[in-house]
Amino acid sequence: MKEKLLQNKLLFWLGTIHLFIFIILLIGSFSNNVIVLGINSFYKPMKFAASIFIYSWTMGLILNYVIDKKKVKIYSWVAVICMSFEQIAITYQAVKGELSHFNHSNTFGIILYSLMGIFILSVTICTGYINYVFIKQKTYNLRPEIVLSIRIGLIYFVLFSLFGGYISSLQGHTVGSIDGGNGLPFINWSKHFGDLRVAHFFGIHSLQLIPIFAVITSKNLDSFKAILAVKIFSFLYLIFVFCTLIQGLLGLPFFK
Repeated sequence: MKEKLLQNKLLFWLGTIHLFIFIILLIGSFSNNVIVLGINSFYKPMKFAASIFIYSWTMGLILNYVIDKKKVKIYSWVAVICMSFEQIAITYQAVKGELSHFNHSNTFGIILYSLMGIFILSVTICTGYINYVFIKQKTYNLRPEIVLSIRIGLIYFVLFSLFGGYISSLQGHTVGSIDGGNGLPFINWSKHFGDLRVAHFFGIHSLQLIPIFAVITSKNLDSFKAILAVKIFSFLYLIFVFCTLIQGLLGLPFFK
């Protein structure tokens, strides 16, 4: 595993650095008294650091199987630049006790939020392109059910990353109330109203969950049955994510 991760050093170190950022923010959160929207201001940059860590290592592993290494390197640099900017911006605003997303309180906040949107859209578009490169590739050093799971996971990831842009256009993620208030521990999904972050979260993490399912399945089934299992699981997973989306749009909490 370590050797495969190190084959893409850019994404390996991007992930590793964000793992350390998560740990530092976690330790700092115990003494941090700054509150934003009713929660510890360090929680948001902590969640993003953890997400970037998981994303970086996942994409690093996947891109090992893309033959066009020039495109992989370009994509990796785009990811490093865009994700680093997002983390710096979110952490900086958290330390100041200000919103990073949906911040219209001052000119700097508006500019920073707009730049964050540009950077995250850029990496999403590039992910869509590298997904196309992966799908069009003819040969892989992988079992077919795992290739299929990666293809589906990448498609879902891009789709629900773009859904994050839709949330931004709404200027808030809570349906039925303003953002903030009583939420689930740490993740802070609303316990009383609809929260569009739920579908966004489960949607983008299909990039990990579907391939993990395929790896487990491939150990117990032949390729034909494993491919069928991956298709069924991916379809049911998509239904689940859309159910959380509809639930959120109806103003209903995911879990009370």
